[in-house]
This record gives sequence, structure tokens and C-alpha cells, in this order.
Amino acid sequence: MANKFDELLSTLGTGKWNLLFFFATTYWNMQLVPHTLGSVFLAPQVQYTCEPPGYGDATQLYNTTDNCHYLGVYNGTEAEPSPLPCTKWSYNTSTFTSTITMQFDLVCDSEYLRATYQSMYMLGTFVGAPINGIFSDRYGRRTVFTYGTILFTIVALFSCRLPNFSSILAARFILGFLHPAGLQAGYILALEACEPRRRTVMGIVLGLPWALATVAWGGWAFLIRDWRWLQLAVSLPCLLLLPVLWFLDESPRWLIVRGDHRRAREVLERAARWNKMDLPPPEELDALMKNIQKESTLAKEEEDHNGSGFQGYLAASWKKFLSVFILLRTPKLRKISLLVYTKFFMVSMVFYGISLNAVNFSVNPFLYMALGGVMEIPAYTLTVPIVEYWGRRIPSAAFYFVAGASILALAVVPADISWLVISLAMIGKFSISAGYQVLYLYATELFPTEVRLLALGTSTIASRIASMASPFVTDLLGPHYPWIPSVVFGVAALLAGVATLPLHETHKHPLPDTVKDLEDSEEYAVARSEEETKEAEMEQIRP
Repeated sequence: MANKFDELLSTLGTGKWNLLFFFATTYWNMQLVPHTLGSVFLAPQVQYTCEPPGYGDATQLYNTTDNCHYLGVYNGTEAEPSPLPCTKWSYNTSTFTSTITMQFDLVCDSEYLRATYQSMYMLGTFVGAPINGIFSDRYGRRTVFTYGTILFTIVALFSCRLPNFSSILAARFILGFLHPAGLQAGYILALEACEPRRRTVMGIVLGLPWALATVAWGGWAFLIRDWRWLQLAVSLPCLLLLPVLWFLDESPRWLIVRGDHRRAREVLERAARWNKMDLPPPEELDALMKNIQKESTLAKEEEDHNGSGFQGYLAASWKKFLSVFILLRTPKLRKISLLVYTKFFMVSMVFYGISLNAVNFSVNPFLYMALGGVMEIPAYTLTVPIVEYWGRRIPSAAFYFVAGASILALAVVPADISWLVISLAMIGKFSISAGYQVLYLYATELFPTEVRLLALGTSTIASRIASMASPFVTDLLGPHYPWIPSVVFGVAALLAGVATLPLHETHKHPLPDTVKDLEDSEEYAVARSEEETKEAEMEQIRP
């Protein structure tokens, strides 16, 4: 029945109705970038100098040891001064006039809070992704997308005026929690309203706004050097989407599955008017919707079996948790699961790490961010034809190895050769972005149909954990040992490449439907290889 609904979408074609979903989703994706990568310009590493008590007074002389301590009178004994912790610092404002780092003194013993600032957003996405997914399935894609974008806009605007760092961290978590509400729900809404022949292009094009917004993020930060005004400047454009939300329809596919045929018919009729197309006769349309809903009966029965309300939600969640172990029950599925988890963890760490690591490369952070976004554009657009021609396995492994080699080289290249540093970093950014694009496609094809969604869902958990860890590598270790991030991210990219090699090629191969199909396919291949070998040996001894 899903194919018949796709035929209905093909009948509606692509017009103003579909393009409205596309515009809303792509525009919102662009608004998320400054908040996702916010720590680069809002809470960056800056040079600082300890200001002991009486600093600037010629009668008070102190020697600072490491800009975190100073030598002064201790316990009334002037002969044995001991280091005392600094409580006040002055900051270099040549690059940034005001940052969260400066305002809340995120230096010395509080330096880890800069990494926490970035990781708190990623923690929010980690928690929010499954919850927003559940809400999207239960209450509708448009509902979650609408409320998610409105709440995100409100929190983003108010976070510009928050008075203390604890409240800023709380706002970062909330923004991260709402991030999937706009990203995932909007993406699903756009694809479910898209005619089938446009979905591949749509899936690719929806990734381009992220790259363009990354370029714009570097430009905004170059123009506005005060963190509060910068936060306000990149949050105000969110308001422009709010009037568009009024004209968005709910996903007709979701309405049909939920049994709301009246609203689904209204949405489809509006789509036909906007696109200037004709719908099937009312009787045929009603029969189609009933058949599509009938296919969802099994899912509804399972929901009823678990129970409704919070108790039913807990029961379903517990069953999903136990079902994770299904991915480890057979040899080949276990091997694929562990290798794919490794790839998601490593690739995500490298992607976010290389995006946040400009300061440790001693390059212009604004240029670095803009060029990184430029590199993502060809990475997203050229990947599909490459993997369609060469397959998934070899190109993705090559992307990871190239990224690893270029990033590792940054650990030994002198920082004063800025053109070489930026070139190697951009090669790494292009390669890991392309590898990230292939990863989702490859993982989708590796797993059997019956566990595919479960496998991809658990794989994204590994990805989000890595995104939470990468800021601590760049912001906590990088300032003291600038070569460590390059080594960590370079080795991670190489490990992703190594983890790709044992996997089998999926391009132009039938996808397995069950775990048994996956296991038997290997046995069949081995048996066939043995038969071909025996046949070749027999051919040689025949007269």
C-alpha cells in the first residue's frame, strides 16, 4: 500500500505545496548551525593574564607563575612566598571583544567548562532524539516541528540575556534537546510529502543548507565580536520561519496511518489545488487510505498489548532496550554491528573535532569555519555519484584514510606555515564529510530489514556520545598540547577506515530482509566459492 501512496504523491507532482515543506526544513536547518557549533566563537580559547591584588600598583609587586597563580605573602611570612590562585584576569581582545570565556572566567581550574558548554548541547540532542522521535510518531510531524521551532527560538533569544553561566548551560541543554524536534521531524515531514522520484535529490539537497550556514556562521562571527550580540544576531532569523508554520500541513501519510482520513483528505485536496493536479475519485481515495491504515494494524495491536499511557511507554521502552541484544546474537550480524558502531563513533568524533579545532591550528578562526563549510558542499554533492559508480566499501574507506593521513600530518606541520595547515585541515574536512555522508547509506544497506531501524538508532547513540567527547579533546587537551587533537582525530579516522575493510560490499546486491538471510548469504557465497574451486580442479584433470 505504501507503493500506492507513492503513486498518489507522484500524481500530485512537485509544486508549491511540496516546496513549502522543503523551504521550511532547509531554512530551519540553517538556523541550527550557529548553536550546534556555538563554542567556536561564543566560548573560544583566549589569551589571558593573571591580575593579582593591587595589579598595576607600583607598590605591590607580584610574579605570576602560569597565569593561574601568583607569588605573594603567605601566612605572614614574607621570606617564603607560595603560589596563590588567581581570581582575576585580563584578556586579549584583539580577536574577540567579549566572550563567555571572558565574562565568566572560564580559564585555569574552570577551563573544562568551555568544553562542557559545547558538550551540553550535544547531551541535549542525545536525550532529545529518542523522545522527539516518540512524540513525532504519536502527535504528528508538523506538531513536533512547529512546537520545537517555536520553543527553540524563544530559548535562543532569551539565552542572550542570561546572567550566569549555570543558566546558560541549562539553556544549551534545552536547545540541544529541541534540536531533533526541528531537524528530524522536519526532515521526515519533507520526505513524506515528496514524490518518490525526487527523494534522492531531496535527501542530498537537505544537507546543503548545513554547509552554507557553516560558511555564514564564520561571516557572522567575523562581523560581530561580542558574544551576546552575536547570539542575538543568529537567533533573530529564526523568527522569519514562524509565519510559514501556519501554512504547513500535517504529513498525509501519518494522518492516514493514524486513521484521521478526514484531515488526510483535506490535506491532499489542498496539495492538489496548490500543485494544480487532480486527485483520484473520492471512492478510490477512501479505499486507498483504508488499505494503508490496515497495514498499520499490527503496530497498533502491539501498542495495545503494551498498554497505553506512561506504563505502556515504559513497557515498550524496556522491550526496545532488550531488543538491542538481537544485534549481537549471530556471528555476522554481531561483526557488522560492532564495526558500524565503531565507524559511527570515530567518524562523528572526527567531524565535530575538526570543525571545532581552529584555535589549536593557530589559524584565523573565521576563515577556517567558512572554508570548512565550503568543503562540505562538494563532499555532499559528489559523494552520491562516486558511491554509485565505485560502490560503498572502497570509497568510504578511502575517504577515512585520506582524512586520517591529512589530520595526522597537522601534528607535525609547523603552525607558522598557515597555508599548509589550512590546506591539510580542509582536505580532512572534505574527506570526513564525504565519509559521513556515505556512512548512513552504507549502514542502511548492511543491516537486514527486520533490525535496520534498531541498528541505525543504536548507531546514532555512539555518534552522539562521540560528539560529546570531542570538545574535551579540542578545548581541554588542545590548549596545553596542540598536537594531541590532530593525533586523536587522525587515529580515529584511520580506525574508521580499518573498520570498513572487513565489511562486505552492498552496492548492486540484494538487501537481506531477515537476520537468517544475512547469515545464509555468507554461507551461500562460501559454498559457491568452494564449488567453483572444485569445478576448476576437475576441469584441469579432465582429458
